[in-house]
Amino acid sequence: MSIKKDGSGKWYLCIDKKGIPRVRRTFETKKQAEEFEREYLTAYKPKPNAEHTEKPSDKRRLNDLIELWFQYHGVNLSDGERRRRALDDISRELKNPIASELTSEQIVAWRYAKLQKGLSKKTCNNLHGYLGAMFSKLADLKVIDCSNPLTGIDFIKIQERQLSYLSHGQITQLFASIEKCANPSTYWVTHLCLRTGARWGEAEQLRFKQLHDGRVTYEFTKSKKVRSIPLDPYFYEQLLKFVRGKNPDDRVFSNCIGSFRRAVVRAKLDLPAGQCSHILRHSFASHFVINGGNILSLQRILGHATIEMTMRYAHLAPDHLNDAVRLNPIAIGC
Repeated sequence: MSIKKDGSGKWYLCIDKKGIPRVRRTFETKKQAEEFEREYLTAYKPKPNAEHTEKPSDKRRLNDLIELWFQYHGVNLSDGERRRRALDDISRELKNPIASELTSEQIVAWRYAKLQKGLSKKTCNNLHGYLGAMFSKLADLKVIDCSNPLTGIDFIKIQERQLSYLSHGQITQLFASIEKCANPSTYWVTHLCLRTGARWGEAEQLRFKQLHDGRVTYEFTKSKKVRSIPLDPYFYEQLLKFVRGKNPDDRVFSNCIGSFRRAVVRAKLDLPAGQCSHILRHSFASHFVINGGNILSLQRILGHATIEMTMRYAHLAPDHLNDAVRLNPIAIGC
C-alpha cells in the first residue's frame, strides 16, 4: 500500500493486500487518498471466526439460576413460591454446583439417593420436572446457553392405579361424623366439593359474591380460569340462609380443613395417602361418570386443562369400551 504524488500533481493510491480486492485510484489531494484508504481497509477488515471464538465459561451457580428463573417466570406461576422452595432444596442437596457443569450422572445419583431415603417415585418425578423446566425456560429466554442436564433422563415409570372414590355408604358415614364438628363450615364446604367437584381450597375460600343465580363461581383456580357450576335449588336456598348478612367480598366460610380431617378419622375411612380432602373431588367425578355424565362436560366442570386428565375417570362409564363384548372374535364367531 502506498500513496504517492504523480507527475500530474495528483495523488496515486495503490492497495494490494492479501485477502482483499486490489485497488488503484488517483485523488486531487493527499487527504482524500488517506480517507479512502481508511474506509476501504475498514470495510474489508476480517471478521473473527465465530467457530474459533471461545465464549467465557458461565460460572453462575445453581442458586443464581433459580433466582433468575423465579424473577423471569416463576413469580407468574400460581405455585411459583412452592417450586422455588423445592428447587432451593435440590440445590442444597447437590451442594449448589456451578450450573453449567451439572451433569446427568449427578442428577441420577441424587434421585437414587432420594428414593433410597423413602421419597415417593411421583414426588421424585415432580422434582425432576421442576428442575428440567427451569433449565428449559432459562434457555428459551436466552439467559443460559449451556445444555440441560436432565435431557435424556427418563421419568421414573409409575404403575397407573385406579383413582379412589367414596361410595354412597361412605359419604353417609362421613356426614354422620361431620355432624359432630364444632365448625359448621365443614358441612357446607364438604357438600360443595361433593356437589361441584371443587378443590377444598376453592370452596373454603369462597366469597359471597361468587354465589349468584343458583350457581357457584370459582375464581383463582389452579388452571387460572373461572368456572361456574349450577347447584341444586334447595341446597342453594339453604346455603344462602347460612351466609345471610354477608357483604359481597366477605368470605362465606371459616378455615375448616382441620375439622374435616378429624371427621375423616372419626368416620374410620381408609383413604389413600395425600387424598384426605381431594377424595371428595374424585368422588364427584367418579359418580358423575358412573351416572352417565359426558366426559367433555366433566372436563369443563373440573377445570382440567387437558382431556387426558379427565380421561382417568372414563373407565367408570356404564358403556365404556362395551364394543369389546360385541366385537371380539369369539362373539363374532358364535
